[in-house]
Amino acid sequence: MTKNEIIEWLKQKLNPGLYKHSLGTMDTALKLAEIHGYDQYKSMLAGLLHDRAKALPHNELIAFAREYEIPLDDIKLTQPGLLHAPVGALLVKQELGIDDEEVLQAIRIHNTGSKGMSTLDKILYLADSSEPNRAYPDVERIRELSVNGDLNNAVLEAIEIKVCYVLKKRSLLHPMTVEARNYILKEITN
Repeated sequence: MTKNEIIEWLKQKLNPGLYKHSLGTMDTALKLAEIHGYDQYKSMLAGLLHDRAKALPHNELIAFAREYEIPLDDIKLTQPGLLHAPVGALLVKQELGIDDEEVLQAIRIHNTGSKGMSTLDKILYLADSSEPNRAYPDVERIRELSVNGDLNNAVLEAIEIKVCYVLKKRSLLHPMTVEARNYILKEITN
């Protein structure tokens, strides 16, 4: 499928707000890929398709995870919205035939991060966090670091902002986010 065909397909799958966010994430991912010398096509796909399953009801996300043996833990069962990332990766593969594992992995972990994040993982994490429709305290800091600094410092900032937000809400913090933060911090300090 061409980019325009994928955009039209996605428009039928998402509500208007998620669709707008997905276009903004795609544009931001393309910009970051250009700045940081990464593959434009993979960045476009990951940015555009990352929230394919975001609007699915929680019971469907859990059912899909069980059916396709996506690992479930207590936190994902308590906060099923976290499952939209791994479920989305599977849906993108099934529905569009996208089998590029790097793209699928970026989609799979875009909301939690993980240890060993690839360049595409970092680009998508940042694009999702800082696309132009995002408006929250410190988003400008992430935008600035994403385009003027290195990816690791930008990702660390984005993760730490997210962790502070989750802690203030007194929500559960997923261990993958902690692992991602520690991994990035070690990359920066080594």
